[in-house]
Amino acid sequence: MSATTAMRYHAARARALFRELDANPDILLLGSAVSGPFNPDMGLDERYADRILWPPIAEFAAMGIATGASMAGLRTLVPISTSSFMFYGWPAIVQEASNVRYLSAGRASAPVVFHVHAGHRRGGGAQHEHTPHAMLQNVPGLRILAPGTPAEVDAAFHEALTGGDPTLIVDHLLLADAEGPVPDAPMRLGEPNVVRSGRGDLAIVSYSLMLQHALEAATALEADGVSATVVGVPCLSPMPVDATLDAIAGHASVLFVDESRAAGSPASHLAAGLLERGTGVRARLLCTADAHPPFAPHLLDAIVPTVERIAGAARELLGLASATTDLHRPSPTSR
Repeated sequence: MSATTAMRYHAARARALFRELDANPDILLLGSAVSGPFNPDMGLDERYADRILWPPIAEFAAMGIATGASMAGLRTLVPISTSSFMFYGWPAIVQEASNVRYLSAGRASAPVVFHVHAGHRRGGGAQHEHTPHAMLQNVPGLRILAPGTPAEVDAAFHEALTGGDPTLIVDHLLLADAEGPVPDAPMRLGEPNVVRSGRGDLAIVSYSLMLQHALEAATALEADGVSATVVGVPCLSPMPVDATLDAIAGHASVLFVDESRAAGSPASHLAAGLLERGTGVRARLLCTADAHPPFAPHLLDAIVPTVERIAGAARELLGLASATTDLHRPSPTSR
């Protein structure tokens, strides 16, 4: 078994990026906004000044340059910062990077890496708090990684910068201080990650920041005598649906938690897979409401899955509390 080191998420991310930059001199960064506010970058700008190209504030150009450079043989990483900014460069990822291998019959590829800070960071408002990865699940040829632990973000940068696929790394600013063990040899992200094992009462399935919320909710549920298993799904596309459902097999109830809106979300894709199996498991989908994110944190908490709301949904699913009226949280159903 590989040795591990306890690290914070932002430190694991920086270490992973430094490792890949040191290992491959052909990696080029278009900007250095990998860290973001309140996320120390551990000296990235100073240490790799000659590997960072500073593009204009024009996402269409930056994403296009990165995609073209990757097709020409460089390994390009373009940190887009706030995820909604990538909408301005949508053609590069949706029309070019994800299609080139197919359209060239495998003669060309674009192993470009797009890095974004997605989700609800609190105070960002409607134009800065988005979950575009839910939309991009519909784009064939694109790999989407959404780490939720230090070990997963370590692996995400390794796989993205050494693999052959155009890849989107979905990061979250509020994960910066999350702590956990990071193996010396990066883990693999193509399979679900059981981050907490329970007795079989309940399985909570999530990714990114919601995975950390799920872990906190599982701890709170112990007071009710509930032993919850928590499963992370760091690879959203191609999503390991069967492997994830195998990992939660035997649990009487399953709660899928997602910071995206329910329609077309990664969680709804997993829930549909569970429905197709026809196992009779009680399940619930807990997602963000179909509403614009408000600036005020207390209003935002009313529409996104919080630790308290995850624990509350779990109690309702298990029959430990009365169901509440919540239009974006469907009542639990037996199948």
